[in-house]
Amino acid sequence: MYYYLLYFGIARNPFTEEDFKSLLEQARERNESLDITGKLLHCEGTFIQLLEGKKENVEEVYQSITKDNRLIANKTITVGATTERYYKDWSMAFKDVAMADINEIEHCSHHDVAAYIKSASAIKLLKLLAVA
Repeated sequence: MYYYLLYFGIARNPFTEEDFKSLLEQARERNESLDITGKLLHCEGTFIQLLEGKKENVEEVYQSITKDNRLIANKTITVGATTERYYKDWSMAFKDVAMADINEIEHCSHHDVAAYIKSASAIKLLKLLAVA
């Protein structure tokens, strides 16, 4: 059995290419050592992330994310248990997407990511992670 946690976070400042590179190196190394897999989407300063693995390891990583000063806010969307990992081959998959891409994938017309996340269900965000 695996535990998963889906959350979103808002960046304090815009991320540069170097910021993303550093973040992903750190996350992939830590996640690999804790046997955590997942995916991170970035859209216009907002991160949507799914973490999966042993409950205590996922919660440990999430607690460190909540204390990360690069974020001004974060919110847990859903947690749960599953028999299979969604991203079993990825210590941290990553995709930077534009709101226009999300609108096209989701067949919606939100003008910004905050409006989209506010109206999106957990299932809808999990599906977005799968196709984006």
